[in-house]
Amino acid sequence: MKKTRIAFIVLLLLTSGLLLCAVLHPSAKSEKRRAILQLMVGGIEAEHYNPIPVNDTLSKRIYDLYLKRLNSDKLYFTQEDIAQFQPYEYRIDSAINQGTFAFYDQVNKVWNQRLGDDSIYIKKLLSKPFDFNAQEDFQADGNKVAYPKDLDALHERWRKLLKYETLAKLVVMLDDEDKAKEKKDSAYKPKSFKKLEDSARMMVLKTEENDFKYLGEITDTDKINEFFDVIANVYDPHTEYFAPEERKNFDISMSGQLEGIGAQLQDKNGKITIEKVIPGSPAWKSGELKEGDVFLKVAQGSGTPVDIEGMRLDKAVQLIRGKKGTEVKLTVKSGISTKVVSLIRDVIHLEDTYAHAAIIENNGEKIGYIRLPEFYTDFDGTGARRCSDDVKALVQELNGENIKGIVMDLRDNGGGSLQDVVKMAGIFVAQGPVVQIKNPSMKEPEVLTCRDTGALYKGPLVVLVNGTSASASEIFAAAIQDYKRGVIMGSQTYGKGTVQQVFTLDDKIAAAYNSLKPLGSVKITISKFYRISGGTTQKDGVTPDVVMPDPYQYAYGKEKDADYPLSWDKITPANYVVWNNPPDVAYLSKQSSDRISNDSIFIMMKEDAKTYKQERDSTLYSLNYDEYRKADKKIRAENKRFEVLNKALPFEDVSLFNVRKNQFILSPSHDKDTIKASNAMALQTNNASNFYGVTGNYHVLITATAGEQSKMRADTNEANSENIRLKRMMKDPVLFEATRVIGDMK
Repeated sequence: MKKTRIAFIVLLLLTSGLLLCAVLHPSAKSEKRRAILQLMVGGIEAEHYNPIPVNDTLSKRIYDLYLKRLNSDKLYFTQEDIAQFQPYEYRIDSAINQGTFAFYDQVNKVWNQRLGDDSIYIKKLLSKPFDFNAQEDFQADGNKVAYPKDLDALHERWRKLLKYETLAKLVVMLDDEDKAKEKKDSAYKPKSFKKLEDSARMMVLKTEENDFKYLGEITDTDKINEFFDVIANVYDPHTEYFAPEERKNFDISMSGQLEGIGAQLQDKNGKITIEKVIPGSPAWKSGELKEGDVFLKVAQGSGTPVDIEGMRLDKAVQLIRGKKGTEVKLTVKSGISTKVVSLIRDVIHLEDTYAHAAIIENNGEKIGYIRLPEFYTDFDGTGARRCSDDVKALVQELNGENIKGIVMDLRDNGGGSLQDVVKMAGIFVAQGPVVQIKNPSMKEPEVLTCRDTGALYKGPLVVLVNGTSASASEIFAAAIQDYKRGVIMGSQTYGKGTVQQVFTLDDKIAAAYNSLKPLGSVKITISKFYRISGGTTQKDGVTPDVVMPDPYQYAYGKEKDADYPLSWDKITPANYVVWNNPPDVAYLSKQSSDRISNDSIFIMMKEDAKTYKQERDSTLYSLNYDEYRKADKKIRAENKRFEVLNKALPFEDVSLFNVRKNQFILSPSHDKDTIKASNAMALQTNNASNFYGVTGNYHVLITATAGEQSKMRADTNEANSENIRLKRMMKDPVLFEATRVIGDMK
């Protein structure tokens, strides 16, 4: 903390001198830009784990990354434009020192011009039919093509893009027509190829117009904020600039709660539409708002209503959110009627971000299941929930159910509170180190230790992870693995082994310049965390003990794939004692591998992943109608085989709450469609007599915990939400295999 305070005092003095120069050449906008730039870069230089000097290397990184972010699809800049930008490639460092923005201004001048020209050009292109008999193709991946030579070449790339989008929509409509003919649907009225092509072009035109409308609404403030974020990102992927509103969203994601009305919104064709009403929120309690309602106007209490039709979603959300206890009046279109709804804002708890538990009865043995979407906590001391407390309570409840083991599901958990990871580890291991933290100025690492003298739960434990399990999830998984406390199962994790701290720039500027506030915040990577065994999880992540096929393994963007990630390294291990009854991971891995190698659904998952990768990498598309449709039919036929992966497993039942009957009812998963799909898949893998590696009367029952059942009886929305969570579990073969791994534990 002393280092941080002194560094920012020096920075404050430097920035004050800069702003004095700005006052001599007054411009409110330029003053604020300079203040943010100097405070942010100076702060990163002072606090970053591995700061880059403001020199040509930094300049080159900013130059490359900014152009990549603005024009990844190669639709806005030509080689002639790049030639104009080239002189700035190694001068941005000098511009930072001087507080000038010549590169940014030049790039955005061209970008704005292209935006206006292209929006006119696409209307012209889409005003007449395309020739789909011509032999030509389109490269959809901008990284695989050079910048267009000139405006003519740029327009040609636009022409091919629009032709490709039209062809894709046209083929979908023709496929729908073929299906209607096969079904002899009398209600379907066939259309000529010409009319279908006209419709496809008009659909593309509408999409493009909406896109250009959105781009046109991006303000100068939005653009400069993105430029600041690029400058921060060149130090590492997790050093970021937050504009004031973005900081609020970050805090919400970390705490799992916000202040507002409790309606999740989406932009639906330019209309601010309710996607979901959150149970227990003011919107839900009013009984006057429902999914599909459209917000037309927003008023703050007795203030004048503001028309939000056509407004950007983020701007509308800023008007609707507000402090607890304040009034907001919404003009709402519900169906054909319009009404004004008055709500008093309150704290909204985002239940989907919180820990939930269930019980899986596997061949007569009960196994506890805990799903933790993120490591949320009470960052501001306002009484928000902490994940470590919630998980502890769920483990205590599961202990009372006489369970054989626990599956802790951290798949898709991107991290969160470091302190709560340490506390949560103490639920499963006795007192000892959990993670080490170090930066270059430290002689010895800081060791974070759980203080519980004895583990609350001592039975078999499986931790599920995947390619988006990151940061805090990796700390927890690594600690469990190093202690040999449980089995890590799934696929390689993301690889984020760094620690960030958020600095509010408003706190670092002299009072004389208060008129420039708010300046936003900067999140800076200040340290790395290391496993207690010594290695960092940075870039490499955590390798599971029991590896599972993952159909999304090629869809994940990992830390190693990001721009400018920090490197992997190792420090001295901490002093710790492994679990006194470690699982035999070699035996468990072999047992699982033997099962899934002959298991039709896991074979299908592997094939699905390979097919996805092939499709992802094949970005050159024919614009000839016959060739495109032939390729499209082949892809559809291949993908149809994988539809079974979205179905419930055929040997599981789930206890769901029937609101109408006010009771829990057993709902078997194995409907006719599932059985049909299961048999078809088993035949494809020559495993008809042993589908999914299961023989005999094998059965799995999924139920909510007793505590959750009480909530479901008391709250219709909670019942519906929990039913959805339980049904998802029925479509999860990796979770089922985790129960079998626990069954193998001695």
